[in-house]
Amino acid sequence: MSATQDVEGIHRERVSAWLEAKVPGLVAPFEFHIIPSGHSNLTYRVCDARGRCVVLRRPPLGAVLATAHDMGREHRIISALGSTQVPVPPALGLCEDPEVNGAPFYVMAFVEGWLPEDQRTT
Repeated sequence: MSATQDVEGIHRERVSAWLEAKVPGLVAPFEFHIIPSGHSNLTYRVCDARGRCVVLRRPPLGAVLATAHDMGREHRIISALGSTQVPVPPALGLCEDPEVNGAPFYVMAFVEGWLPEDQRTT
C-alpha cells in the first residue's frame, strides 16, 4: 500500500502530525497497514520514512461502548506491565483527543512475532 492511499479508521494528516510531535524519533511520511486479528479494536502497523514501525490501536468504527473499547485502559495496562517480567511492547503514546482521529488511540512499539488466531469452530 502506498503512503498516499487512505486507510479506513485513520485520518492520515492529523494522525501523522500527532505521531511526529508525540512519538520521539518518528519521521513522516507514514504508511498505515491494517493488521488482521486485532479482535474488536482496530490495529495498524505504521512505518515511518526511515523504516521504523510502530503499532497503533483504536476502537472499531461506528458506535461503540466507551467502556468496552477504552484505549486509555489498554495503554495503562501495557505501560504498567512494561516494568514487569510480562513480555509486552513498550507503550509509546496515548491520544485521548477524538479530534485527531475520531476516537482515542494509543501507540506501542512494533514487535516481530506471530498473531494468535481464533481457533474456535462453529
